[in-house]
Amino acid sequence: MFKLEYRKVLFFRFLLAFLLMTATANAQSRQSSLLIEAETGRVLQSENATEKRYPASLTKMMTLYMVFDALEKKEIQIDQLLPVSVNAAKQPKSRMGLKAGSTISVENAIFAMISRSANDAAVVVAESLGGSEAQFADKMTRVAHELGMKDTRFKNASGLHNKDQVTTARDMAILSVALIRHFPKYYKLFSVKGFRYGRRYYGNHNLVARFYKGGDGLKTGYVDASGYHVVGSAKRNGKRLIGVVMGRNSVRERDRHIFKLLDFGFAALKKETPTLTTMNEEPLFSSTPVLPKTEREYRQARIKARQITEELDAVASLSDSLTMQDKDKITKKAIVEWRY
Repeated sequence: MFKLEYRKVLFFRFLLAFLLMTATANAQSRQSSLLIEAETGRVLQSENATEKRYPASLTKMMTLYMVFDALEKKEIQIDQLLPVSVNAAKQPKSRMGLKAGSTISVENAIFAMISRSANDAAVVVAESLGGSEAQFADKMTRVAHELGMKDTRFKNASGLHNKDQVTTARDMAILSVALIRHFPKYYKLFSVKGFRYGRRYYGNHNLVARFYKGGDGLKTGYVDASGYHVVGSAKRNGKRLIGVVMGRNSVRERDRHIFKLLDFGFAALKKETPTLTTMNEEPLFSSTPVLPKTEREYRQARIKARQITEELDAVASLSDSLTMQDKDKITKKAIVEWRY
């Protein structure tokens, strides 16, 4: 009898140890990180940066890219009201609680995605720009590939889990640079501390934008299958860094990691010595910008970027994409706290 009980104890101890080891291995297998110097594309730190991960709400960075693109082309207006469908209204959290049959302005939808990471706002935008969320997601994927995000595929606009929706830390860094370079006047919106909608105030989830010295964006994300993500950008002494952290086990671990990553990068740049071997990797893109001025040049540049990706099987040069120089501020109608 005693031997039987002892064997049971040993068995349950072994089972517990096995489950803990499995959980740890799974957590580690979904982790990735990348730190780059934005101006040159130089890689300062890399961990599983090309391994595919579920993007979670980092997906909304691509949704926002599409919105900014539509604004630049004057396909929509910043104060335009977008209809809220039944499908959009029933999206799970995080959300704004939009009611079917109501409307939300493009501007408020942007802030809802940046600060609240609102799934309902993302679907409203997708349906308005793409006809349906599925069609919009297909377009997101096509544009992502044109930018050089060759390992990314989108299936929705919000980032809600879909096993076929994947990206990499490298691709998220490419998208970050594209947002900064292509839409400088709209990129400023990522630095918002929060915004008011109705009677409620929504704070920005991204602590890099709120608290890190020089931080001005970009986005956080989480679903059970992915773990906790954050993409953050900061600029000091004329040097901009972009950090990507994916698959962490908690908000605290994610935020501590991105802060330490950026701290390391700025310290390395100050010393101007490659303290990691990964600093000698090939840059993500060329640092010499090409500035298309017309719609035709813009389209040709995107086609060229896609051809580079296909021919060289490497990350396409973001320098061949559009860089907007207009620095006029957006007319704001929402009550927003800016961080300069």
